[in-house]
Amino acid sequence: MPFSNSQTREIESIAKKEIKDFLSSNTSKQFEDKLIDKVSKELEKGKLRKDVKDVVVKAFLEYFTIMYQQRMYWESKFKSL
Repeated sequence: MPFSNSQTREIESIAKKEIKDFLSSNTSKQFEDKLIDKVSKELEKGKLRKDVKDVVVKAFLEYFTIMYQQRMYWESKFKSL
């Protein structure tokens, strides 16, 4: 059974409203861009400098700890070169 003209118009208006709401809302890319901009501004102000340093130090510490623990694996490969 086909839709009547009033039902078709109602469906069109609902679809247009949904599309308009979706396009005006924040997409994940817009959210990501805003977040990156905000973090960049905070880094420029120097507020996050200490936190970034702490993260980098922890990452290097973890990396070298793993490398030391697995030295038998990579050490033999370098010795054979």
